[in-house]
Amino acid sequence: MIANAGKRVMVTGAGHSAANTLLDLAELDAATTIIWAVRTADLTRVYGGGEQDELAARGALGTRLRESVDSGRIEVLTSFTTTRFSVDDALTVHAVTPEGEREVSVDVLVPATGFHPDLGMLAELRLTLDPAVEAPAQLGPLIDPEFHSCGSVEPHGERVLDHPEEDFYIVGTKSYSRAPTFLMATGYEQVRSIAAALDGDREAADAVHLELPETGVCTTDLGGSCDAPRADQ
Repeated sequence: MIANAGKRVMVTGAGHSAANTLLDLAELDAATTIIWAVRTADLTRVYGGGEQDELAARGALGTRLRESVDSGRIEVLTSFTTTRFSVDDALTVHAVTPEGEREVSVDVLVPATGFHPDLGMLAELRLTLDPAVEAPAQLGPLIDPEFHSCGSVEPHGERVLDHPEEDFYIVGTKSYSRAPTFLMATGYEQVRSIAAALDGDREAADAVHLELPETGVCTTDLGGSCDAPRADQ
């Protein structure tokens, strides 16, 4: 981050990676200009639930980010959809906004917009993947961020994670693929259930108990309930 001191830096993305990057940049000298560009028009979910979040560290992250924005340390560009880039003396980010097309000149661009899983190494295995989030087919609908947040993901174990390939599983954050809502507690229970199944203890494998902490904010990508799709979906 020190190399970015005194520069115009734009961070794109609305997740925890973006939030941590922004807060690190905010600690640099005041000559560093920090721009935060997001596609959403409302930052409520990005900030999280603050003191209402049952994960204290996650709540504190959102609170610190909001304070940096409110103080003017971080400039926010909402409803900002990047269309292309051009490079002359500096990097220019071209975007579409509700007010029309916009160009922003920056020295450094930091994309923090998630990742696409590389499944190439699994090409010879028999997999079933959800087409939307590329998670195991039975897990995908349970974690789709368009419908789920606030700890609304159902407890799940070996049966939800299996594939046609015998004794093959994808667990942990990789099991969530594109979905950004993975918690370590989820991964621990996944592994416990799979280990029980591999050991032949079907009862223990199916006895999945997991209480995920609430974020303190209950919104989804579609603006509906955290527990179910909107009525018009």
